[in-house]
Amino acid sequence: MRKQLIIGITAAIIGAGALTAGIASAKGDWERCGGGEGRHGKYEQMEGRHDMRMSRMADELELSDEQKSQMQALMKNKRAQMKDQRGGMRGMHNAFKDLEVNAADYDQQVAALVTQAQEKTAEMIQMRAQQKKAMFEILTPEQQEKYLEMRR
Repeated sequence: MRKQLIIGITAAIIGAGALTAGIASAKGDWERCGGGEGRHGKYEQMEGRHDMRMSRMADELELSDEQKSQMQALMKNKRAQMKDQRGGMRGMHNAFKDLEVNAADYDQQVAALVTQAQEKTAEMIQMRAQQKKAMFEILTPEQQEKYLEMRR
């Protein structure tokens, strides 16, 4: 009996220690990811990645200072437009979640959301095509070739 009691107490102490360590490490990750801001700081982290990608691209394509500033302005504009698009898509997703399945006009509501999603997708594709075209207007023909090779 005494042996089982000691084993039980030891197991409880080890379990409590493991739980405490897990909570402590989770808290560190939570704070590292933005402490609950937005989606765990996801977009702030993405901002850093954009800067790293831009720097790498500028180095590999050997962009001039003028080209770098033009590309940075273009990418900043692109990020703002994509943020707006994400907001629109999020709104449609929430609208779909809120649909009442038993509603008499459920099928019409779904069809309207599908049409809206198709329009948003078309807008996004057109926006990306325009941005790519604007980027190619900044690059020289040699840089354009290098860029296409980098993307493969």
